Amino acid sequence: MFRSAVLKCVKKPSSTLDYGQHMPKEYVERVKRTVPKKIYSNRLGAPDIIRWVLPPEDYVPTPERPWMDNSLQKNLTRSNNYHKSLLETKFFRLRKPQYNKKLPDDDWFIFTGDYVIVMVGKDKHRKGKVSQVNRETNTVLVEGLHTKLKDINSELGRVGLKPMKRWEEQPLDVSKGEVKLVNPYNESPTDVEWKLNEKGTEYIRISKATGHEIPLPKEAFVTYEYTTKEKYLESKKDTTATEVLKRTYVPKLCTFEDEIMESLGIKEKRQRKPTFWY
Repeated sequence: MFRSAVLKCVKKPSSTLDYGQHMPKEYVERVKRTVPKKIYSNRLGAPDIIRWVLPPEDYVPTPERPWMDNSLQKNLTRSNNYHKSLLETKFFRLRKPQYNKKLPDDDWFIFTGDYVIVMVGKDKHRKGKVSQVNRETNTVLVEGLHTKLKDINSELGRVGLKPMKRWEEQPLDVSKGEVKLVNPYNESPTDVEWKLNEKGTEYIRISKATGHEIPLPKEAFVTYEYTTKEKYLESKKDTTATEVLKRTYVPKLCTFEDEIMESLGIKEKRQRKPTFWY
């Protein structure tokens, strides 16, 4: 009963909306390399010993998605260095840079497609649109703002050509107040909070300064599978809604083993010994 009540509770959009929300968690952990390589169990009551491909505390979050080529290559290199150090006499030092801990869902308010105002750097007090959100590092990228000139291909100099350069957006830390949402009432930066709507059916963002609602952008609902739920195309591997709503479970008084034997046509003439609960 308690579990059913918890599942029916209204959830904040920050806990559900994400571009990779439908990506299998096991796959994400595998590309991060933070999965057990071998687990030594049955140690006579002692806790299990886990040998990791890469220890979770040594994982370094990157601005890109973990399954992107650059991030995947960095994780593979890092895990290889970790296992090489186990065979050497040198102590493996965690080279993970210091970064802020992931903000809880209650304190996260910015999504892809939001209009924000940059509060630091050369583009201070300029308004822009959020193009990417990284919850692991509490950072966002703003289109055309807080940029840095970087080389696209530095190997062109070997051929005698000038290296190509382009402006690349740099991450802005939300936890340090480097960006703030735009108040639609007066176009000024504002702090926001989550509040239930009048019907109590969903959480909405409310400006602390004026009390006006800041609606969620359409881009916040985009995932790697669809732009909107209505435009999603079902494939052969998808379970249709009619199949999901079918009731296939029939409660029985027999045990699980007896139910399997009955379905397979196995008949057991022996009688089980009585069991007692104290």
